This record gives sequence, C-alpha cells and structure tokens, in this order.
Amino acid sequence: MSNPQSTLILGCASTGAKFTPRNHYLTGDKLLDSICTGATIKGGQDAIVKEAIELYDLGCRYYHYHARNPITQEQTTDNDIYQAVSRNIQRSCKDVLLSFGASRNGKEVQENIRTFGEWERVSQCALPLHFGGAHFVTIQAAIELQIICELEKKTQKLDFEYMHSSAFLEDINKYVPSARVAQATMETNSTSKGADYGSTSPSIQFQVYRSAISARRQLGLFHEVEWVQLARSYGMTRFAVEHPSLQLGSSGQLNIILLFGFSSRLPFPSSYDEFCNIIEVAKSLESDISNPDYKKRKITITVGAAIIPQQAPLHYQAVDVGPRKGTEMCALRRLATYACQPGSGVDILRVGMEDTPYGVGEGGEVHMCDNRQLMEYVLEEMGYNNVAPELNPEAIINRMGLDIVRDEHLIAQRQRPLGISGSAGAFQ
Repeated sequence: MSNPQSTLILGCASTGAKFTPRNHYLTGDKLLDSICTGATIKGGQDAIVKEAIELYDLGCRYYHYHARNPITQEQTTDNDIYQAVSRNIQRSCKDVLLSFGASRNGKEVQENIRTFGEWERVSQCALPLHFGGAHFVTIQAAIELQIICELEKKTQKLDFEYMHSSAFLEDINKYVPSARVAQATMETNSTSKGADYGSTSPSIQFQVYRSAISARRQLGLFHEVEWVQLARSYGMTRFAVEHPSLQLGSSGQLNIILLFGFSSRLPFPSSYDEFCNIIEVAKSLESDISNPDYKKRKITITVGAAIIPQQAPLHYQAVDVGPRKGTEMCALRRLATYACQPGSGVDILRVGMEDTPYGVGEGGEVHMCDNRQLMEYVLEEMGYNNVAPELNPEAIINRMGLDIVRDEHLIAQRQRPLGISGSAGAFQ
C-alpha cells in the first residue's frame, strides 16, 4: 500500500447480545447452529482480554463489549464482569476507547430485571471509567424504541418531513409516556429469541433513558446510541436530543452507530449513494429543529454490518465504488469499502462477532470465524482503498468530539471541586 491518504478508527464489537446458546433453537445444521449459538465468541475474561490485546495490535482503537456469564455464555448484567474486563483492557491497551453494550436481552438479563428493576439493563452506564466503566455506553438501541413507537401510534405519522418540523417538537413536549406494561418485541433480523426483551412500558423506558443520560453527564463521559430501524431510531434520537428532560448530546458530542441489516427497517444499503444518504440523516442531528443553521453538537458515525448467517449469501454482491468496483464480496467487505471512500462521513468502522460471527469466502460460502479474522478482512479492504487505521490518540479524541466534553467537564470540576452538593453546602 502506498502512503495512505486518510484514516478510519477501527472498532470491534466483540461479543454481542443475540448469538448465545439459549437465544437459538437448534436446527440440526451443525455450521449454522455453531454460529448462532456463538461457539467461537470468547466468554472467559482471560480469553477476552487476550483477544482484545491482539486486536489492539492490529489497530483496533474502539472496543465494544457485552458482558457474558462465563459459565452459561448468556448475557449478564453483572457489573463485576464489565469492570474486570474494562480494567484489564485499560491497563493493556492504553489508547483504546471502550464501549459497553446496553439494551441487552436474554433469559438471565430478564430474570435480573424482574428482581432488581429495569435499571439493570443499563446500570453499567453509571460506572466511572477509572472504576472499570467505559467511555461510551449504548443507551439507546432496540427496547427504547417503545417510546417513539407509542408516539407514532398517537400521531399516526413518523416520516422525516414530520420529524424535522415544529409539529414534531410540539408533540414531543406534549407527550406523556404510558405506564402500560406489555411484551417488548422488536422487528429484527435475529436469532430465534434474539428480539425478546421481556416486558416493560414506555414510561419505564423514558425514566431509564433519562437516568442513563444523567449518569453519563455527571461522570463527564460520552454519549452513544445504536440505530436498528432507520426512521424510528432517528425519531427516538431526535426525541432525546430535543426533549427538555433528556437533552441527549447536550455536552456537545454524540456517537451514532448505524447497524445496517439489523432489521428490514434499516437494511444493508444497496449502493454507496444509499449508504451516504443514511449517514446524512444521522448527521442532521448536529442541529436542533428550531435552529437548523447552527451546529450544536458533533455527531460522529460508526458503521457495522449486522447480517445474520442465513442472509449472508444474499449479500454477496458486486461493490459499486472503489478500486475493486465490480468485484463480488460479502457485506462486511462492502461496508469497509463504503467507509473508506473520501467524504463518506464515517469515523469508526466496526467489525466483530456481535454483528457477523462468521466469515464469507469466495463465492459467498459461510464458514466459522473469529474477531481477529474479521478485522484482517477489513484491513485488507482498507489497504485496497489506501486507508490506514487511525492510531494517534489525540487525533482520535478530537475526531470523536471527546475533547469538547473533556474540556467542559474540567472547567466544571475547577468551578466546583467538591461537586455540586459539596460546593453549595460549604462555601455559599
């Protein structure tokens, strides 16, 4: 490769929520069952950290993690596991940005929510970074869409023209979330039980979302959401940005993860132009509806290809841009090619077992794989496109808008060195 003209931050979503033993009904197809039960997804802490170090050495600087019970390999809400993994990765990979998954599902998660309450789903967002927390926590993904789905039912509309209008602002301010508890199922491309989030209500989700934003703000840490349905995910993020009780991204930064293929409502783009149009929709959140010409927050873009193995052959298609234009390749390689194009708007290119826990060979055949191999596939495509992994720590911080939050938080700390309650009591 000649001297690269541009860079991307390489990310890995290492474990995920849906490919677990109890989320998949066995079919008798040995390969499919192995992939969908997460047979090659690392579960033990030592194996996870060892793999994270290997990925770091390859250039990974963003590591997204869902904790798993090391015995059952199911999703867990155990913050001791999150903290142990975080501390070890922070010690071994000094410059990596950590991200914890939230909106988690699974039998063990639902049992803990019934016992301890809905906060269990996102409690890791309140962990300070130096106590084993993460720079980012995805506080919006799937189940939070209950809020916008209810608003959609009330208004009978959720098109983009409406969601950019003053009428949408008025409806946001008038909206009172229902306390009616119902089964929360999502339209997704997933494993047999990967879309089962248990029972909850829009009111509960609103309260948890508000508390999660507040926790991140108090810690001086960063905001991140995951889009799984284009219109509804956009609507939910716009709702959270504009709602006076939420004010998502008010610190000046928001990372949006676009999971292409997660559902039929956010399909994998059929062309590079379609890919760019979706990124443009996400970027529009840099401004408020009331002042579209003023950039109020920095939106950064992470992209992933969430393609279940059953659909992998359908996505083995010719890429329509780049130096390998016309070459047939899997969704992940096409995603990498799209992200590498000048002006794509992508900041983090995400790969990993959470999204595509398999490899795809020439001809579109699916085979077992691991995170390291997936990252090597993407690095190969980046090489073809003359793009290098971004490794400069300060460049990564600035690119992700983290310097804005960091500087504002330091100013606040200097003004109130004992915290809000301490300064009010002792010195006023």
